[in-house]
Amino acid sequence: MTLVVGMPVSLTGQFQMQGRQALAGLLAWERDANAETPDAFRVLYHDDASDASTVREVTRRLIVGDQIDILIGPYSSVLTSAAAQVAEAHGKLLWNQGGASDDVYRQGYHRIVGILTPARRYLSGLLPLVRQTESSASTVALVRASTGEFPKAVCRGVAETAKELGFRIVLDVEFAASAVDFADVLERLRVAQADVVVVVGRVRNDLALARQLTDSGLSAGAVVAVAAGIQAFQDDLGSLAERFVGPSQWEPEVQHQPDSGPTAEQVVASLKRDGHPTVDYPMAQAYAAGVVVQTCLEEAGSPDGQALRDAAGRLKFSTFYGDFEIDAKTGRQIGRESLLVQWQDGRKVIIWPPDLAQGRLVYPWR
Repeated sequence: MTLVVGMPVSLTGQFQMQGRQALAGLLAWERDANAETPDAFRVLYHDDASDASTVREVTRRLIVGDQIDILIGPYSSVLTSAAAQVAEAHGKLLWNQGGASDDVYRQGYHRIVGILTPARRYLSGLLPLVRQTESSASTVALVRASTGEFPKAVCRGVAETAKELGFRIVLDVEFAASAVDFADVLERLRVAQADVVVVVGRVRNDLALARQLTDSGLSAGAVVAVAAGIQAFQDDLGSLAERFVGPSQWEPEVQHQPDSGPTAEQVVASLKRDGHPTVDYPMAQAYAAGVVVQTCLEEAGSPDGQALRDAAGRLKFSTFYGDFEIDAKTGRQIGRESLLVQWQDGRKVIIWPPDLAQGRLVYPWR
């Protein structure tokens, strides 16, 4: 029996870069899984246009019209939340590979399984690393997009760690998601003179603000942009990307020993066969979702959603992507931690956690 795996995917709109990467990861998993067990899975997808209402429509179509067996979520927190509403209403289990916001796990949904580290823990290692590098560092500026739960959740996590470690939040400012000119934000950053600057927006926000930050001559100890974790950041900014820090859900150099599925080396080779010279984490987390589904299917012995949710709730295992363990009540991922990377001499260098670090944090930024 062939199980149909459905996914709303952003082929157009603001999330199309990450959406296409996620689809590439899922299709590579489909091919590799079917190489081991012929015709075990078939991936079916529809464009969600990076739009919440379209995601609802597409998710409903996949569940009701296409009658898929397995539902993989879209990329981005706002789209995942929309898909989760429809999945819950139709009693379909959603495997969340692309929505990091903690908010989706606070809605009381019973049919969601998280693959990636939640947003609140995206930068959990940042301030411990800064304090370890420069003991006198004591101030933080938070700059975030005003819409969406994801920027709030990331900054909330940083603020909590700041309180624990004795850092002061000297600036907490929002900008419109449509913003292209950040002169006002830059002026407020100049006045604040924070040791650590954290920028959380959509990719296009982060790129624009990072470029303007560099051109402004602003001095800071460490500057973090969430988009700095992906290759497109350096592709767009070139040498201006130097010393920016970003979170990454996964890097190919990290060689986790998997209990289930292929090694990181095998996954990278598979994706490169498809013509992807760089394997970013949106590809990896979608591929990992497929591996997690396979493992839970083996445990459950059935594609029944409740059986799979129960299996996911009691399993603890590792894949090439890292450890998998969810909170059995909410479905939130609790087994893994995000990496921190910094652009150094034109390449991403893992700087956190210590046991996986390839180098030290270069401090100060400017």
